[in-house]
Amino acid sequence: MADPIGIQLGGVSSQPPINRTPVEKGASDAQSIGQKFEQMLWAEMLSHAGLEKAFSQGGGEAASAFSRYMVEAVAKDLAASHPMGLAAAVEADLATKPLRSE
Repeated sequence: MADPIGIQLGGVSSQPPINRTPVEKGASDAQSIGQKFEQMLWAEMLSHAGLEKAFSQGGGEAASAFSRYMVEAVAKDLAASHPMGLAAAVEADLATKPLRSE
């Protein structure tokens, strides 16, 4: 899961900065990429099943403008609560590849 965002009060963050080693950062990035990939897959499956159209039905332009956000929110929740295992496969694949220098 992503790190919580610190609240800025008078230029001072409420959370200390996290100093990660390149290995930890790479593992965190791989986990994030895997989770986002699975979330994207859930969103596409839900859209294809008609959920996006169902959210916008009868609501006009305003409903259709926000129906994609609703589908993505549902997909994020499904990816977290019912993982398909693709995130783990993506993480494992990215873990075997060398980190590129920034």
